[in-house]
Amino acid sequence: MFGKNKFIFPFLMALCCQSLLHSQEGPTLDRIDSLIAIDQLEKARNLILNETEKDTAHLNLGKLVYPLGKIEFLKDKNTSFNDARALLQRIENKRLQDTITYEGLLGMGLLHVDQGSVVAANDYVLRANTLAKSIGNPLKNMESEFHLSEIGLKLGDFNQLLQRTENALGLIKGNPSIKFPLAPRTYNYKASLSHFMGHPDSANYYFERALKSVSGTSDTPENRYYLPGTIYGNWVMVKQSEGDYHAAMDMTLSCITHFNTFLEKTNNHSLTEKVHGNLTIAYRNLGSLYNDVGNKERAKQIAALGYHHAKNNLLPNTVQYFSSILMMAEAHLYSRDLYKSRKYLEEAERSLSSIPGDNLSYWGNLFNVYGDLESEYDNYDDAISYYHKTLSVYEKNNPDGYSQNQIYTQLNLAQTYSRAGVFNQAKDLLNKTQEKVQERYGKGGYLDNAVSLSKIRVLFSADKYSETVTLCDQLLKNYNSQFPGNERNKYYFGADQAQVVMFLAKAKYGMLTTKTPSTLTEITKLVDQATEIVENRRSLVSSQQAVADLIENNKEVFDFAKKVYLDLYGLTRNDDDLEKVMALHESAIYNKIRARLNLIEGNLAPAEIKEREQLIKDRMNSFFDAETETQFDVSEWEKTSKDWDNHLDSIQKNYPEYHDMRYASIVRPLTKLKKSINPETTIVRYFFVGKNLYAFVHNNTKTSLVELSNTMDNECIRTISNYASDTEVLFNCLKTLYDELWAPLTKYVDTKNVIIFPDAELFNLSFELLTSEKVSSLKDISKVGLLSKHNISYNYSLLLLENGSKTLQFDNDFVAFVPEFDHAMKANYQMAISDSLFLDKAYLTLLPQPFSTDLAKKFGKKFDGNTFLNSNASKQLFSESAKEHKIIHIGTHAESNNVNPELSRLVFAKNVSDSVNINDNYLYTYEIYNQNLSSNLAILTACETGKPTYQPGEGMISLAHAFNYAGSESILTSLWQIDEQSSTQILDYFYDYLSEGKPKDEALRLAKLDYLQNADGRTLHPQYWAGLVLMGNTSAIELSTDNHWLLWGLGLVFLTFLLWWIQRKRPSTN
Repeated sequence: MFGKNKFIFPFLMALCCQSLLHSQEGPTLDRIDSLIAIDQLEKARNLILNETEKDTAHLNLGKLVYPLGKIEFLKDKNTSFNDARALLQRIENKRLQDTITYEGLLGMGLLHVDQGSVVAANDYVLRANTLAKSIGNPLKNMESEFHLSEIGLKLGDFNQLLQRTENALGLIKGNPSIKFPLAPRTYNYKASLSHFMGHPDSANYYFERALKSVSGTSDTPENRYYLPGTIYGNWVMVKQSEGDYHAAMDMTLSCITHFNTFLEKTNNHSLTEKVHGNLTIAYRNLGSLYNDVGNKERAKQIAALGYHHAKNNLLPNTVQYFSSILMMAEAHLYSRDLYKSRKYLEEAERSLSSIPGDNLSYWGNLFNVYGDLESEYDNYDDAISYYHKTLSVYEKNNPDGYSQNQIYTQLNLAQTYSRAGVFNQAKDLLNKTQEKVQERYGKGGYLDNAVSLSKIRVLFSADKYSETVTLCDQLLKNYNSQFPGNERNKYYFGADQAQVVMFLAKAKYGMLTTKTPSTLTEITKLVDQATEIVENRRSLVSSQQAVADLIENNKEVFDFAKKVYLDLYGLTRNDDDLEKVMALHESAIYNKIRARLNLIEGNLAPAEIKEREQLIKDRMNSFFDAETETQFDVSEWEKTSKDWDNHLDSIQKNYPEYHDMRYASIVRPLTKLKKSINPETTIVRYFFVGKNLYAFVHNNTKTSLVELSNTMDNECIRTISNYASDTEVLFNCLKTLYDELWAPLTKYVDTKNVIIFPDAELFNLSFELLTSEKVSSLKDISKVGLLSKHNISYNYSLLLLENGSKTLQFDNDFVAFVPEFDHAMKANYQMAISDSLFLDKAYLTLLPQPFSTDLAKKFGKKFDGNTFLNSNASKQLFSESAKEHKIIHIGTHAESNNVNPELSRLVFAKNVSDSVNINDNYLYTYEIYNQNLSSNLAILTACETGKPTYQPGEGMISLAHAFNYAGSESILTSLWQIDEQSSTQILDYFYDYLSEGKPKDEALRLAKLDYLQNADGRTLHPQYWAGLVLMGNTSAIELSTDNHWLLWGLGLVFLTFLLWWIQRKRPSTN
């Protein structure tokens, strides 16, 4: 998103990727560990209890506390550790040696760490630490200091974390002759803290020390897999802050591999709980990296993977569990699913509130994401309040530090000030931030560049164009010097570079006093450079949905590019400049569509190639199946990714047309447009550039661009479909909209057939209503409205026309699904529900649809088709029987969900014979995408099925469009709620005209004219009939009709002839 710095959450959370190693010593303890590892918990418990009754001079009883409690924990996660507590009490009562008591107290503390009871853990380990100091044993002293540092992190007590780590490190340095088993972990903590305090060189030094110290340890799963995984997991945050995306990605994948291998090689290990927590953090880091390269789809999938891993393996009162929920909130926030993001934030807040301790740093993380969310809603005061709360708890938690989290919070705060118009505060905050960043992290680095980019945004917003240009030039020099020989890192920062180039172009544009072809051409070079950077980043994403996300994240680049080329075309009238405008606009739309579109050019690649492609895609998606997968197989992922890259290389070489159709560059030229348009058709593409509205008009003879009024009254569009509106106001609106949207185009539109491509609010307008003069009655619309002059259909993108308009052939003519929702259906459903708790009360309130039923019966008979009525019109039968028909007719209710468009749905009949799935009668949009609904025409006359359900003009995920994706060549749908009786009357006329061989657009126009001729009173209002529109292919459908009467007629003629012939041949009598 432009104007928004992403909050780098893993830098603080990754510190949780630390743990302990509570190893046992001696054959008895090894035997106990082995029994626990193979789930022989009772045998292990009995062995421990037997040992406690023996002469224990040879065995440290304190070391039995942890395994005894571990057995209790494996049986019951919420255990009170009664056996372990009893053993510790026995040791203390007997006043055994301090070393024995020390081991017992430490074991008891570590059990509470595993359980997430960190306050109790802190008490026990503090007591152990006091004993270790009194004993004077450096090994035990260092061990307890390390565990106290870890507990400090879990408590959110940064001071304890820092001080105890320094204490442990001091003991290591002060006793060089002693080999400390926990030295690698201590170096790991020190490295992480160095990064957190803003000392990257020290961080890299101590991470290297940590890895070297691991190499000298014994070959155990802890040392071979756990420790390297933990070190790599923390080192990621340093590499990411340095801008070394390549190293950060490799370290993250290595971290995940090490942890997964540890889990495979061990069972019921003392570190198992911590490794699960570490994996959750590693997934967070991986998702963050994918998010940074613009692959929001993959980031959200990985977030779900981590979330379900935490749900399955962690306790709710742990910070790792909390972080997994916050990870989901962030992933949905950055993919602009704000509703779900808030839900996850609320869940994360409940989780954090249940964790003991102050947890200041985690509260800071939570407040920061809340601030980002409120900023997205333009609730600037609330956002600013949350950012201040974030900085306050960070400062309280770490007074001497200056972490990357704090830096990004300040950048977000400054930009929110700027968006709220408080420029001076924004500039002052950024100047202070940059001064401190350069002091801690140096000039020209990743974080310094991030601050400069924020400054550019603020300066440009304040119209400081000259300063913006200067800073842009400086920052571009920094970028160009930072990525020699590393394309992956270069593309990683491509989003930032594209923004800088775009701001440079916009600032130079803003400085123009006079626009000339030469000055604008210079700016187009910068614009092309910005779009090229976005194109290059395409290599970092592997799915078409990710490409659509990439375009959305760089929307400002494409919008400004359109504006500049429009200005240039206005001066030069060069068709190449106009084509560039349209290519930029259409490509953004088309890339959203082709992410799911079922394109029909089957001859572009063999079936086996497509099958292989789908197989690899399925394998890739299976890695993120949130219901079944909670671990990430890195080696298999890398193999699958390589297979995908090889597949793309192969089809690009051997099937270039297919490759271009599916995976070509983001900006596609409109090279085939002229060949794709019928000579008797004109296309009209409306599009906004900023607040300015334009119309691109094209047919076989000419191409024109018309700038329209930018004072269009959206209230007029809403008036048309509102029966309650005053007719005089309605008549004025129809004429006003004609004057604004159509009158300027009349000299360019000279064909009967017109395809309209709406944009934004125009998707809600039925253009046939527009009248060339103010009417005095509703019937007059049929005389002077566009309905009287043009066959109008609609489409989404000009690039779809290039896919051709060839009509597929199907053997079956007609299938209809009409659940009438009559009283009997509802009564049967109520009787089938045994528990009223599961009763779908909304289903019982649906209005009956008797007219739809009659219509389906009539044309099912006429076209010799199948009709599924009432209870037979179930979701299951629809999924099985709808495909491969010329016409799929659906007469039912629909529910449009504007908050979560994928949850818009069609309502089918309850399947009362299936007690398990009786309420599975809703067909959701996301399910339609996966259906085979191949047909020439789908009829969707339900409530509001055609209206865009996300932002206006981006409604490619409404129910009507989903049918297009599923294989329907065209859709007849309704833009607004339409009366059932009037819609069935129009469809009656429509089907008759279709059966006569009329094209679909003409058949619909003639049907509406017939309706208006026969209607009267309130049913003449546009709300009753004008909402029905045709989207997509307009070709005629070859339908067979019920010809039984013809057969009877021919039979009668033949019988008459036969009787005549017999009579003639009979011998005559005298």
